Amino acid sequence: MQIILSILLFIVGIAVMAVSFKAKKEVVYYALLAVGLILFFAGIHVIFPK
Repeated sequence: MQIILSILLFIVGIAVMAVSFKAKKEVVYYALLAVGLILFFAGIHVIFPK
């Protein structure tokens, strides 16, 4: 279950980052990029806890 959740976080994070490249406004671009990065690193943290 934990592995499925982390893979899902990776995919969603990458998808949000990909969508941010198509954003016209800079504010939206940086907001989506930040959210995508947070989800991406949350996925890494779920796979490799301290």
